[in-house]
Amino acid sequence: MTMKPMLRLILLLALTVTGCVSYQEHAAERTARVREMYPAGMSKEAVQAKWGQTKPDFSASRPTNGWDSEPNQYIAKKLKDVEARTRKKVGSVDRYWGPDGWMSLCNCWYFYDSGGKLVDVEWQYKSD
Repeated sequence: MTMKPMLRLILLLALTVTGCVSYQEHAAERTARVREMYPAGMSKEAVQAKWGQTKPDFSASRPTNGWDSEPNQYIAKKLKDVEARTRKKVGSVDRYWGPDGWMSLCNCWYFYDSGGKLVDVEWQYKSD
């Protein structure tokens, strides 16, 4: 291999390595953007108004015995993790989905306290 093709290969590899962002980094960046748009303390009604005609595709309220008694273990774990991270009790959750850029979709999770005030949000890539 001559020097020119070798330099191209090195440049291509460098761009590939530095240009790739992990899913976790991307999700953290997108979640931070959603937090800016929907700050803690915002009312559930204000969140719904920003989504306009789009309604949540999933909603749940805290079971009487807490999220441990939620039948869907994925949801139970997610809500317990939010409570551990925020140190606040989550009374309900809504999940909306919509476009995220030109060719992808995302879920946006909204976690509320018992008074309907936003505790936290989470962005999540939506797969088929």
